[in-house]
Amino acid sequence: MRFDRRDNVVKAPDGLRNPLYKLTKALVVAMRMKQSLVGTKEEVLAKAAEMNEKNRHFSMPTDKKAHYTDHLIQGQYHCLEINNEKVRRKNAVLFVFGGGMILGSDSGDVGLSRKIGSITGSDVWFPYYPMCHEHDMLENVQMIFKCYENMLRFYSPENIVFLGFSSGAALLLDVITYINEQNDSGQSIPMPGLLIPVSPGSVPVTDAEKAAISALDKRDIVIPAEYMYTAREIMCHGREVPEKYLATAHGDFRSAHMTHFYYGTAETLYAFAPSYAASYRESGADCVFHLGKGMHHCYAIQYFIPGCKPAFDEIMGLITDHA
Repeated sequence: MRFDRRDNVVKAPDGLRNPLYKLTKALVVAMRMKQSLVGTKEEVLAKAAEMNEKNRHFSMPTDKKAHYTDHLIQGQYHCLEINNEKVRRKNAVLFVFGGGMILGSDSGDVGLSRKIGSITGSDVWFPYYPMCHEHDMLENVQMIFKCYENMLRFYSPENIVFLGFSSGAALLLDVITYINEQNDSGQSIPMPGLLIPVSPGSVPVTDAEKAAISALDKRDIVIPAEYMYTAREIMCHGREVPEKYLATAHGDFRSAHMTHFYYGTAETLYAFAPSYAASYRESGADCVFHLGKGMHHCYAIQYFIPGCKPAFDEIMGLITDHA
């Protein structure tokens, strides 16, 4: 992977010396999770639909561990506001889950949202965006944008942090492109104060990206390189979707505030890091790339895996310091 000498690239905590981390990776390989994203569009969607039937949908929490508010977005989609206190704080996190645009959120994501809020002293907004089984990528972007627009009623933009992982991270970056598009049309929508995309994807469009995901495929234990080609067809859902919302790494990041990217160097999506860096450079926006040597896809958000918690703690520190 080649960055430009002007890019800000730093080392992120890794778990390579942790024997339990190595064992966990071996177990993931044995479980053949990567195979769930291998096959034709129809085969991949069928496997995802089967997994979604197992409690991967919105359900209003009934526990007393936090105060929950359900915001209905566009009259049909849910966005769960999670407050560790009964009153809103001045800071908030828009936290968007991943799943390749085809897997819904599982119950653990609400617990993770509570944890993020508790550690950082922030409210957390958790959107249940539509899946690309029946919707296209642009619909997802617009739904997340509406969540952000709703948050601006309660928080100053500089006090809002965008945090997402995998396809959720890509969605949030697409929202930045979407905001610029709206502002070019005469609106005046402010940017969030901080962005932390963890392992954001993109569809491959350059020869360098295609070569890189092919090379990294041998090391990745979660995301097969071929899925990034299948994903284009899935995310379009038979419709015309602007290329900038599919090839997210080549989006319009003008006016974006500081962005901290996190990647493991043993994941296929790391192939897009130099493209994101170049797009940020061309847009005149500041970003830092935190690279976990030999680490897997989205490791930096998976605090429950031995060896991954230090990177998670680093992210929580960035959010806390921003507040």
